[in-house]
Amino acid sequence: MPPTLLWHRSDLRLADNAALTAAAEASSGAVVGVVVLPEHPYEPAILARPPQDGAGTRPPDRTASHARAARLNIVPGVTRTSPRRLGHWLQAIDELGSAWEQAGSALYVLRGDPGACIPALANALGVRQVHTAPCPAFDERRENVAVAHGLAASGGTLHVHDETTMLAANDLPFSIDALPDVFSNFRRLVEKKCRIREPLQRPSLAEMPAALRTMAAERTHATLADGVFAEARAAAQAVDPRETFTCHGGRSHGLARIARWFWQTDCIARYKETRDGLLGNDFSSRLSPWLSTGAISPREVAAEIRRYEVERTANDSTYWLFFELLWRDYFHFWVRRWRGRAFKASGVLGRTPCGSQDQAAFHDWCAGTTGEPFIDASMRELRTTGQLSNRARQNVASWLAKTAGIDWRWGAAWFESQLIDFDVGPNWGNWQYVAGVGNDPRNRTFHVQAQADRYDGDGAYRRLWGTSPTAASTP
Repeated sequence: MPPTLLWHRSDLRLADNAALTAAAEASSGAVVGVVVLPEHPYEPAILARPPQDGAGTRPPDRTASHARAARLNIVPGVTRTSPRRLGHWLQAIDELGSAWEQAGSALYVLRGDPGACIPALANALGVRQVHTAPCPAFDERRENVAVAHGLAASGGTLHVHDETTMLAANDLPFSIDALPDVFSNFRRLVEKKCRIREPLQRPSLAEMPAALRTMAAERTHATLADGVFAEARAAAQAVDPRETFTCHGGRSHGLARIARWFWQTDCIARYKETRDGLLGNDFSSRLSPWLSTGAISPREVAAEIRRYEVERTANDSTYWLFFELLWRDYFHFWVRRWRGRAFKASGVLGRTPCGSQDQAAFHDWCAGTTGEPFIDASMRELRTTGQLSNRARQNVASWLAKTAGIDWRWGAAWFESQLIDFDVGPNWGNWQYVAGVGNDPRNRTFHVQAQADRYDGDGAYRRLWGTSPTAASTP
């Protein structure tokens, strides 16, 4: 029996992985993994997305008109990813490769267009089934269509699993197209009617032939030997002396963070009181970087919350972390419901946004040189570390979209580029909310000075990130 292929995207783990479980069942445990890195990771961020047919059955349209539209919609000075964010992904991929080796199989790390790379690898290995489980947002759906067409040419099939959320889509008490427009309505329904499934154990995998493992190692080494990836690794390892939390992308580091924040320090029991912090190691769980890559799963975090509540205490703070996992779920379902409209300037309900494309003002915001101390401190932290607190994110987004009146999509693209915890639905959904073009029409204009006085009353955060670093180091 030929092996099956697991195409990793936002699920860089073997545990609690429904796609892996299905792949193992289809081939008596003979499964090989693959990750596809972009050919040009630092290509410009663009806002143009060609129309997608409702059934999602056609491969991506690469016509000249769409290419021209893309050129006209380049976000100035913004790339699809940053070296630091790419390096964070590589750290997660390194540990994933080790996990595949320990399981007796192999992980291929390739580079290029998935629509070409995945079918070519499947043909080389004699694979007839490919399994994958991405967040089904716009770009991911287009990739699925392209890969499915490529596999079909030689009799292969793509099986897409819906396992990026804490709640299974099939367990929702409504269809995705009937997703409530307001989160509070979603929360009330799912808390009443849904259960959270237990995390899946890693399935038993068959040991792959040594020749196959050697070939995978050679292909992976050839891919990662490129200097662009060495640059990204160095960026991810760099430590600024002002950083109060550093993050390695590997799964073991995410699990260690859970152990420390839950069990060693009991910080979860105080989370509701600390969650609006700006400085320090423990005011929030800091688990989002591992959730975004899928190095750990939301169900694993939910299971740990339940265990803590049974063994230690259950209070408003433990519930609040669960509440935020529900927010994450909501936006994953939201981007599925709205598809291309999740990225349109007018938002999902067609409202008219503030849409100035003042490049100078936008670049000042990105660089943290607007002259507004709280905004500048936040943007310098983001650019330096790839991280930013929830409170700071809301303020800088409001300032760009509402105070400066800049196209909110430019801000969303900058966050996508810089944040090591970038997650497509939560990022673009929250930006629509702040810009006033999302489902909830409330005015979310933040009064920056009042926010600074309330959350940075002693000015410590503004002083720390209002200066340039004196030194940087690598561990």
